[in-house]
Amino acid sequence: MALKRRNARDAASEQSVSLEQARQEFASMLSACAAAPEGFRVLRAWLAVRGAEALRIDPAASPGLPELIRRAAAAPASPARRIFAVLVLDAQSVPGLLTAGSPRARLERDICALLETALPHALARAGYPFGGDLDARRRHIAALADSIGDYLQPLEPSIPTWLSGRSQR
Repeated sequence: MALKRRNARDAASEQSVSLEQARQEFASMLSACAAAPEGFRVLRAWLAVRGAEALRIDPAASPGLPELIRRAAAAPASPARRIFAVLVLDAQSVPGLLTAGSPRARLERDICALLETALPHALARAGYPFGGDLDARRRHIAALADSIGDYLQPLEPSIPTWLSGRSQR
C-alpha cells in the first residue's frame, strides 16, 4: 500500500516537473516573441505542436490550434493533455494570442470544455463555477491563470489535532 502511494507521488512529481518545464518554456517563448513582429504566430505554432503531442497526432498534419483545443477536450485523459490544458490556460491570459482568426465565443466554450475535462479537481479546488454561464466561467479562468500551479499540487494529508494528540488552540 505504501509503495502504491509512493509511486503515485513519484508520478505526480514527474508530471509536475514536465509541467513546470513546459510552463517555463512557454514563458521564455512569450518573452522572446513579444519583441518579434511574427511572435504570436510562432507561439501559436508551438502551442499547436504541444496540442498535437497531447493528442498523439503528427504535428505536421495537425489542424489549427482552435481545432486542437476542441479535440483535446474530448480526448482521453493523459499527462500530456493535462499539460496542454495548463498551457492553454496560460495562453488565455495573453490578450490576442488565442483569439486570432477564430470565433471568440466558440473558442471560449472549447477552452472551458478542455479545462473542465482535463483539470476537474484543480478547478473544483479553485471554486470554479462548473454549472455557471459562459461569462462566469470565462472570468474565473482569467483569474485562475496565475494561481493554477497551487491548485495542481497534490493535497497534503492532514491529521486533526484531536486525533494527533496535540493541544487545540
